[in-house]
Amino acid sequence: MENLFTALNPLLMLSSIGSLILFALIYYAYQSFADTKSRSEVKKRLSIKKQRLSISDTPGTERGGKKLTNKVAKKANDFYANSDPKSLRKLQLALIQAGFMNPGAVGKFLAARAILGVLSAGIGCLLILFVYVDLPTANKLLVVLLMGCQGYFLPTFYLKRRTAKIEMENRQGFPDVMDLMVVSSEAGLTMEASIERISKELELTYPNLSTQLNMASLEIRAGRPIDQALRAFGERLRLEEVQGFSTMIQQSKELGTSISDALRVYSDEMRHKRMMKAEEKAYALPAKMSVPVTVFILPIVIGIAIIPTIVRISIGDY
Repeated sequence: MENLFTALNPLLMLSSIGSLILFALIYYAYQSFADTKSRSEVKKRLSIKKQRLSISDTPGTERGGKKLTNKVAKKANDFYANSDPKSLRKLQLALIQAGFMNPGAVGKFLAARAILGVLSAGIGCLLILFVYVDLPTANKLLVVLLMGCQGYFLPTFYLKRRTAKIEMENRQGFPDVMDLMVVSSEAGLTMEASIERISKELELTYPNLSTQLNMASLEIRAGRPIDQALRAFGERLRLEEVQGFSTMIQQSKELGTSISDALRVYSDEMRHKRMMKAEEKAYALPAKMSVPVTVFILPIVIGIAIIPTIVRISIGDY
């Protein structure tokens, strides 16, 4: 145990922080190139025009680094597709839930995980060659193993954090979807037209929710039943509310009841549920504030009340 604690010195922590920064820069660069879609109509037209111009160019104009990345991603995707297709489908669903809709996102994720694991293990080798020279062999191997595992699991950790963030955003925006669904149904639009219209209305406020609704609309256009499309929409969002919404639509069609009335009742329920969650957070605030008040404010108040008395007693004794 003592050797393990000696291995955890500030240089190891700095190398860990460096690998974290490297991972953040790689994913930031990936998102900046992947999320070039503009929110204004003029910029959208310009981006479409640029894409057409890039397609009309001669092949072979891609950079070598991009070609290498695509090759590594394709090989990793093919390897996992042949070895473990079930895990690959789960990973693809997890990436879709995190907002990565690109078909090559699975291969890029697997390639990023492998590359970061190798790079982190290489940093660990450099550390044991130039910094931890006097460590025993077992501790050196432990340092390399820990660095490699850290780089390997960093993309998974980032994926979980991003999925939780997008899930919270979708949960906050789904009651607005239901309100717009009620307005659209009362205006005379069909369910398919309402989904397409709402996906355009939510493009600025909830972009991921808008993308998922647009995908559901495309599935319905392609001939998929609306209940199955909504059920797949709920799986992509990881929201049980959407599953209940799809079940409600299916039961309304089977029983012949009014979809507008069912939507209005379900919208009121979603709005009430969101209000209850907000009230729950508000009621939990005093309990959460008690810790910083006790740690930071209470000692100051006690010091202000006691220090003058201590000074007077010390002066009187003097």
